Amino acid sequence: MQVVYWARLGLARPQVTAALQAVPGATLTVVDTLPELLAALPGAEALVTYDAPPPLARQIVAAIEAPESRLRWLHILTAGREGFEAAGMPRRIPVSWAAGAVAPAVAEHAMALLLALGRQVPAVLAQQAKAHWDRGFTTRATSLEGATLAIIGMGHIARELAPRARAFGMRVEAVTRTARPEQAVDAVHPLPALHGVLARTDAIVVAINLAPATQHLFNSDAFAACKRGALLVNVGRGGLVDQAALIAALQSGQLGGAGLDVTDPEPLPDGDPLWFAPNLIIAPHFAASGSGRSMARIAEGAAGNLRRLLAGEPLHNLVEG
Repeated sequence: MQVVYWARLGLARPQVTAALQAVPGATLTVVDTLPELLAALPGAEALVTYDAPPPLARQIVAAIEAPESRLRWLHILTAGREGFEAAGMPRRIPVSWAAGAVAPAVAEHAMALLLALGRQVPAVLAQQAKAHWDRGFTTRATSLEGATLAIIGMGHIARELAPRARAFGMRVEAVTRTARPEQAVDAVHPLPALHGVLARTDAIVVAINLAPATQHLFNSDAFAACKRGALLVNVGRGGLVDQAALIAALQSGQLGGAGLDVTDPEPLPDGDPLWFAPNLIIAPHFAASGSGRSMARIAEGAAGNLRRLLAGEPLHNLVEG
């Protein structure tokens, strides 16, 4: 079987390449650019790739759905699939994805941001850079013990985050579209109840999928509903948060601090007002990085499904729709 791997992002590239090369019956071609990919696709039976911006994804989907295409399977190595979803997923072949592969690392990252905000780590580092000792900022410090965390979204990240938060003595509630009972948290609420939940929670982690219904879910009204001084962390997508409203909430003290691993757009342009908001940590979208186990799961997810495809077995983690 001819397999093409578009290694555009480089995430887990060595692990994915080695895992796919080790599958008996597969011949792997690794490409780096879109023109190389489009040239290789006519002879390919399987494509392993990352999500791509909609204009690029549209070209790929068009090539997959061309009458002469021999492609039998598409696997997306990233948790995010917005580019392909905007382009329209191929309909004639199965599409699978790296479900939950990086969730533990992202959950750790969310906890790191919460801890850094509560324990005033940015203020500590600013003082250290000036070789200055002043305990005045310590009155703003908070503790996670005894606090309530609201996780927005109840997917793989939330299921990894909840036990980590509970280990710090937090009560954990979730807000989801379905509001199905979930053992990992203390309570689950439907999305329309969001503002009521925000009014009584001390910390919020946003990890819900970006969709038309969740675009700017956190806007000026949502921030006004928050318990004053609450902490906000976004490890979902930048479009979930209205950044102008976030800046205003931080400036007014309505939010005690925020940590963003994602922004809109990415990369955040030089001079964007978000850079200068108070009590804000901006990370360059690297929550999934740094975990060897995550990279191994990404690679095995692709190679495992390739083996199943060759054996005629059902594929795992298929994209619904």
